Amino acid sequence: MMRVSVVAPTFNEAEHIVRTLRRVRESGACELIVVDGGSSDGTLDLVRPYADIVLSATRGRARQLNAGAQYASGEILLFLHADTVLPRNFLHVLQQALHDPQVVGGRFDVHLDAPGWPFRMIETLMNYRSRLTRIATGD
Repeated sequence: MMRVSVVAPTFNEAEHIVRTLRRVRESGACELIVVDGGSSDGTLDLVRPYADIVLSATRGRARQLNAGAQYASGEILLFLHADTVLPRNFLHVLQQALHDPQVVGGRFDVHLDAPGWPFRMIETLMNYRSRLTRIATGD
């Protein structure tokens, strides 16, 4: 089984970060790295009980992701937005997908937490576009 490193960039994410990190921890053993870009809303205090490594980096998602990747020890890198909740079985799904040597990356379907049919349409079209073009939205 390959080791997974989850890298989550943060900047003032106190509203969402605990739910996101709790799901990662519930899902099994993986390395969890949080890279903060200078939060002033208490995000750092909230992430410390969940994260294996907490880093600070110059604000900017790419800079923060690169900083986290440098410290990652896993063979698999999963970059996770602070407001994204992974499926409960994400580690199993990742391991299964990566048993295929032609798979080098991937994404999960987007499910928006807002109510109403416009959001169901948006998520359906986003997921369809990703499958068709093989381009992920980043979420």
